[in-house]
Amino acid sequence: MELSINISNMLGRYPLAKAAELYHSAGFTACDYSLGEMVSDDSVFNTDRWREAAEEVRRVAEQAGLRINQTHAPFTFRHWEDEAVYREVIYPRLCRSVEISAILGARVVVMHPLHHFVYHGHEQEIFEANMAFYRSLLPLCRNCHIKVGVENMYQVDPRRRHIVFDTCATKEEFVRYIDTLDSEYMVACLDLGHVGLPLQDDEAQDFVRALGHDRLQALHVHDNDYRGDNHNLPYFGKMNWPEITKALGEIDYTGDFTYEINANMLATVDDAFVPVGMRYMADVGRHLIELIDAARPRS
Repeated sequence: MELSINISNMLGRYPLAKAAELYHSAGFTACDYSLGEMVSDDSVFNTDRWREAAEEVRRVAEQAGLRINQTHAPFTFRHWEDEAVYREVIYPRLCRSVEISAILGARVVVMHPLHHFVYHGHEQEIFEANMAFYRSLLPLCRNCHIKVGVENMYQVDPRRRHIVFDTCATKEEFVRYIDTLDSEYMVACLDLGHVGLPLQDDEAQDFVRALGHDRLQALHVHDNDYRGDNHNLPYFGKMNWPEITKALGEIDYTGDFTYEINANMLATVDDAFVPVGMRYMADVGRHLIELIDAARPRS
């Protein structure tokens, strides 16, 4: 199991080569590379040089000792609801993100479901729209030999400003999505920190057990206070990490352990302390991986 970090949390401070070198020295063996910049027209990935740019990113990361184990497709586009914008801009860039992810060497590209709709009362039509969306990516996945990770989401009520249910926010719907897609190229990426944000009784460990070994093949690992999507380092929130790791071990989870944590922990420290903080992040990750391995079934 690779210990992986979302390297984008340091790219506002350091160039890729430096960030990768620091994380590798701290004990990480892989990184998650965000393709969020593709929402901008001036991203190099939206030019004719996109292949060369992807090859260069992979070269820089691997030269520093990090494998890119997974990526995150862009999702902060504006005007998702505009059919022309979706058809001419958003969807082509999402497809290209799959190809870029394959060049980067990722095993999984995490792709949010279509969830720019009002969820409550529209669950079935959103489900059908997402089945068509994900199935349209299957030929590309086969050609590129890469899997798409479906992620569990949440919404914020526009009037009350509190978190409400969204696509795959219940374990039953998440299982339904993966089982209906029924393809080796469509797997679950469980965002552990998104579980429990809506008012629900299920915890992250319940989702792990419901998804099981075959469906669950990628993670976004972070902690929260059950009130906001904080993206904290584990043990810096209220989630039950002994139970989460026990569940991952019980299902014999064989994907990677990939953080999706924000940069706040190291945002205000001086450069000399950054490696110390990174080593602590890696130590926490290795501790959690040890707990997972200790809970695996004995043959």
